[in-house]
Amino acid sequence: MSRARITTSLLSFGKALLFMLGSLVVRALLTPWLGERLPFLVLIISIAVTARYCRWQATAAAALIGFLLTIWLFVPPDQPDLKPSTWVVGVTGFVFMATAIIALGEMLHRSRAHVEHELREREQRERSLLEQTRLMREAQQLSHLGSWYWDARTDAIIGSEELFHIFVLDPASGRLPSFSEQRGTLYSEEAWNQLNEAMQTTARTGIGYRLHLEARCGDKKIWVTTRGERVTSADGKVLGLRGTVQDTTELRAAEEALLRSTQRMEIVKDIAEVGFWFCDLPFGTLEWDNLVKEHFWLPPEAGVDIALFYSILHPDDRERTRLKIEESIANKRRFEIEYRTVCPQDGSIKWVRSVGHPFYAEDGRPLRFDGASFDVTENRRAEALLRESETAARAASAAKDAFIAQLSHELRTPLTPVLMTASALKEDESLAEDVRQQLRMIERNIALEARLIDDLLDITRITHGKLSLRTEPCNVHALLRHVVEMVQDEARERSIRFSLELRAAKPQLQGDSTRLQQVFWNILRNAVKFSPAGSSVTIRSLDVAACPDTADALCIEIDDEGRGFDAAVKERMFEPFEQATTPRDSRVPGLGLGLAITRAIVTLHAGKVEAHSDGPGKGARFTVSLPGATPESPGTEPDAAGGGTHAEVAQAPLRLLLVEDHEQSLQVLSRLLTRGGHSVVGVGTKAEALTQVRQKEFDAVISDLGLPDGTGHELMRILHTQHGLRGIALSGYGTDEDIQASREAGFVAHLIKPVRFTELRRALHALGSAGHRPN
Repeated sequence: MSRARITTSLLSFGKALLFMLGSLVVRALLTPWLGERLPFLVLIISIAVTARYCRWQATAAAALIGFLLTIWLFVPPDQPDLKPSTWVVGVTGFVFMATAIIALGEMLHRSRAHVEHELREREQRERSLLEQTRLMREAQQLSHLGSWYWDARTDAIIGSEELFHIFVLDPASGRLPSFSEQRGTLYSEEAWNQLNEAMQTTARTGIGYRLHLEARCGDKKIWVTTRGERVTSADGKVLGLRGTVQDTTELRAAEEALLRSTQRMEIVKDIAEVGFWFCDLPFGTLEWDNLVKEHFWLPPEAGVDIALFYSILHPDDRERTRLKIEESIANKRRFEIEYRTVCPQDGSIKWVRSVGHPFYAEDGRPLRFDGASFDVTENRRAEALLRESETAARAASAAKDAFIAQLSHELRTPLTPVLMTASALKEDESLAEDVRQQLRMIERNIALEARLIDDLLDITRITHGKLSLRTEPCNVHALLRHVVEMVQDEARERSIRFSLELRAAKPQLQGDSTRLQQVFWNILRNAVKFSPAGSSVTIRSLDVAACPDTADALCIEIDDEGRGFDAAVKERMFEPFEQATTPRDSRVPGLGLGLAITRAIVTLHAGKVEAHSDGPGKGARFTVSLPGATPESPGTEPDAAGGGTHAEVAQAPLRLLLVEDHEQSLQVLSRLLTRGGHSVVGVGTKAEALTQVRQKEFDAVISDLGLPDGTGHELMRILHTQHGLRGIALSGYGTDEDIQASREAGFVAHLIKPVRFTELRRALHALGSAGHRPN
């Protein structure tokens, strides 16, 4: 027996005993009136009261105690007139009455407990029913679901509160439109007819229906799903129908949106050829769509598991892919990899790009590993072809650059003896003036050919971003005057006049004087080339105030009265191999590189070059703006880029070793140097030069760099290291790298072919002045 039950029994017994003791007290108080008569009267009443409030066990125990105490207290033991039969009858009557009272009390207790139990159950059922009704009502509200009953006899419809809300009707009215009244009000004619047919079929056959219909909710249309079933009496008579109506407008909109999204995804999937894969974790059976199976050379009906996945991967990609998957799942990272799949039948290869992501439960446990894959085989092939094309293009570009450099060298070499001869003879005053004039014309055209070669090399440097500057203080006015002198002979032949208006207050700046001279030479020569005979070219410099858009800049304007150009070719004319003529005039000489080189040089100086013309036949103006201009310092105007005339200083004769494999150049150089007072030994190879040095003493070396049995650099290193000689390099190659290589080999000057003899004289003078005689 449980402790709670024991406690209840003890409390019940205590209460019963209390009632018995109370009855004894009452009997004692009545003794003066009753005496020894009726000793059990009050006890019987107490037993009845006890039976009312206590169960039979406690009442019987208390009655027995009360009976014994009553005999002891109120029945005298010495009653001679008391017959035994009377005593027995009295006791028996008491026991019978007490038993009857206790039994009746127990019956009353059990009846009351039964009634209370039924009442509790009924109350509990009512509460449960109310709760279910509340939950049903909330569920109907949340799901927009209303219930209804249609009475076949009256055509009336009874509906739940939510049904009123679905059709925006007043629940307070308590009345829904009858089914016939719903025609044209809640449902359109077509929808009502469809619903009526379904209801009649259900009433006739007993088979329920489910319809998706368009309905009216006030002034707007909604979509509802209605269900119905037949209701019959006990004898099978059809009483009506009952069912539900659910507002599925939002659900239908979501389904339509999902359908559109799915359709769009299918379109994207078809266009992009994307396949999707889905995997439960831990890996077992894998879910792949047909396109992923196609990536793995599998038919649509094939089943897939993780073992099959790894078996089709290329052996070299399996471990890498496995580690990538494990890393993605462990670190909750995006999965992305490209691997190869191998056809089991013929060993064909596909490249597949796979992208995915793991998904996890709330406790962090990995649940799924889903993603997509793409066949990137063609991309890989295209990339390989592109790499091959890039490699071929780089090789072709390198070959082209090497060809241009070699072509430059081959073109320059035969020009050198002609230029030197013309340059030397034009200074011979014993020749007639007209002959000397013709020699100047030869020299000028050879210089022009050399410039065309230089332009080819410069445009190659610009294309590779290797055009560099050697900045120094330079006076732009001096550069302009020297450039005018350079083109003066050509202009004089066509009676073209130059007008210099150099008024800038700040003509000096930091720049590469040689390159700036090249800029102005390109523009001035174009002005002469495109101007008619008898016209004029104006060169002016402007100070800062006259050029407000570029503060602290020096602006140079060059105006001509030549052909001009159309606005359509204004920008194109600064592109390589373009000329400011439309269409290209075959009579115009040149390669169309000058202005492209000009813009590149000006840009390296952080400047700007612009062209303007009012149209064809109206002349042109070129404006060059260069920043960082400063006032001219006294005595700082240099000989422009070393191109001016110097007072020739007498030079001591030198013992020269001349190394040149081009026979004509060797002969001309030997003759001119000998006429200049020098002692010259000419050879054509590196070996001959080393032999001569071992046999004779020399003051300096003049060497070509391209020799039949080696290079001039190799020769110069030996001569400088072993014999202390310095030299002058002659080369058809003139890049910065070529010049630097000559310096590192020991040459003190690098002259680019074709070489004017005056340039060679200045180089020898500088070499002699620096004291390069061997000790």
